[in-house]
Amino acid sequence: MSVTAAAQRLLQDARSQDSRADRLGTSRAEQTWDEETHHIRLIDWADEHIPDLPPLALLFHVPNGGKREQRVSRTGKRYSPEAARLLRMGTRTGYPDLGLDHPSHGRAGLRLELKSLTGELRPDQRAWIVHLRHAGYHADAAWGWRDARQLLLEYFLPAPPATRWTPRSKRPLDDHPLPPLGHK
Repeated sequence: MSVTAAAQRLLQDARSQDSRADRLGTSRAEQTWDEETHHIRLIDWADEHIPDLPPLALLFHVPNGGKREQRVSRTGKRYSPEAARLLRMGTRTGYPDLGLDHPSHGRAGLRLELKSLTGELRPDQRAWIVHLRHAGYHADAAWGWRDARQLLLEYFLPAPPATRWTPRSKRPLDDHPLPPLGHK
């Protein structure tokens, strides 16, 4: 079975499961999940379906965010040694949470910022989405693991996935500058 056909079949299954979950109210619990729980659920789902859709094995998480250990300096200022180290190593704030380095129908790859159902995009996250789109990636945000799963599966179809976030400006590259190196 082709990647496109497998993605179409999985997308139909996912929509059916989501509809059933909505009817039974089981998705109500997901409304209280934090972003990390949505990430874990999406990755668990993807790992489970690698035999059906092998490119899912290329899905990865970018460890940019998250809660890091805090310390207090001699001057009384709070800081995270791990976050400082990651910034020095080239971590970029706002870079999307998930990546899939598998070209599909003329798109270079997928970059996905996964938010909780009540999460909001920060300006640096919007900037990365704009710049990655300009570079040929399908970059977007998804709210909740189910939305992310749908976007991920739509990525493998010939028609581009429906856009979840669109900049308001007609000059998005100018109006969404990337954060400088080492930006906190």
